[in-house]
Amino acid sequence: MKKKGTLFAEPGKPLRFEAVGEFEAIGKSDAPPTPEEAGAILIADALKAYCESARNLLAGRLSLLAEFAPCHLRIPCDITVIRCRDGVLVRYDQSSGEKQRTRAATIDQTLRDAAPPLTEFAVRFDERQRDVQSSEQGPGVELGTFDATGTVTATHAIRTVIHASSQLPEGFQLPSPPARPVCLVSIQNDFQIRLRGVLETVDSSPYTAEGGDEHFIIDSRFQLPVGWLAIECFPLLDDAFWQAANAHIWAELDILGAAALRNLQQNQLNAVDPRSEARLRCGLLLKEFEELLQGPEEPLHQFLKRHPELIFPTAKVWSKLPFGSRVSDFVVREPNNDYELVEIEAPIRPLFRRDGQQREELTHAMNQIADWLGYLQNHKQVMEEKYGLTGISTNPRTLIIIGRSDTLTDDNRGKLATLQNMQPKLRSLTYDDVLAAARANFERILDR
Repeated sequence: MKKKGTLFAEPGKPLRFEAVGEFEAIGKSDAPPTPEEAGAILIADALKAYCESARNLLAGRLSLLAEFAPCHLRIPCDITVIRCRDGVLVRYDQSSGEKQRTRAATIDQTLRDAAPPLTEFAVRFDERQRDVQSSEQGPGVELGTFDATGTVTATHAIRTVIHASSQLPEGFQLPSPPARPVCLVSIQNDFQIRLRGVLETVDSSPYTAEGGDEHFIIDSRFQLPVGWLAIECFPLLDDAFWQAANAHIWAELDILGAAALRNLQQNQLNAVDPRSEARLRCGLLLKEFEELLQGPEEPLHQFLKRHPELIFPTAKVWSKLPFGSRVSDFVVREPNNDYELVEIEAPIRPLFRRDGQQREELTHAMNQIADWLGYLQNHKQVMEEKYGLTGISTNPRTLIIIGRSDTLTDDNRGKLATLQNMQPKLRSLTYDDVLAAARANFERILDR
């Protein structure tokens, strides 16, 4: 459908279109679309199919690559195609409503005139590169440092401006369809910043140990404060390049290319990070642990049996030791020969009822521990000799792991504190407490 109106490009906001007067349906109007308008519509239809194909792939066959895909291919977005005298500018904006909009228009301007306002001055077609200082209008970020008091000192201001040409290089051979149409400019609002630094001590004590400089790399991603997700500019191409039937090929190649680039960047970081494999392993362990918190107790017990370092990073751990007719989940011995008896219940079990009374599962866990302690008081020597619990006390520390933190009210937490005060050697943790402690411990060990 044809509409007349005004397109507003406001800093930090998606494009906004305000129609003027009534629209008229293309094909039914007395004025058919011009060749330029028809070309813009063809491009818009092809790019709409391209984005839809990408989202279908990321929801299905290529779902494992979703985190690597460009944001304008992951999330629903509005597409605006502007056909200029010497090229085509495409802007992708995050959709503001349930329906994604695709707009196509022609303007009697060059890319040099149209690109700055439509890209918030991030893209400029100035072949003479004459006024780099004018980039102060473009989007940017500011870097700064802060001291121990929290005082921030600005150090660098970075402006992101792309200077481009509306013409392909002389002798450039265009790939034939169904290859993706060649871009003059392709920019996504997803940037990577990598800083190298050296740690310096501020301790001037003569007793400070001498050593080599400790270098580090900071690698982070950020977005500019602009309204668009991505910008693409194309030369004027024949209609054969813009066939929607080929869009699924472009989408798959772009997703695979983005994943390959991210893997290459990660491999470059891994090459200078001796702890990269350990970081990856810890990250996968934490992710698997978190997923198991949605289910029953036994799979979680088996996982913790294989990976006790999540809860007891420096301890020796026994699983399923019998205390008479009762069986413990874990017995833990710290390096200082301090023991702890551990009872775990299912993470899906809440600790308290709605009326504030403790549930049967919490009572059961406390009774289990009482039975273990009763047996240990009478059979300490047997447990030491039979299971190697050398030096265990008849009244060791105890731990109950049960439920999730979001099920606890303030009153519930107060009651737990009271129960622990009545039994000083008893601790009660939720699985969220355990997960947070494991994550913090890994970060401390790996210096993340």
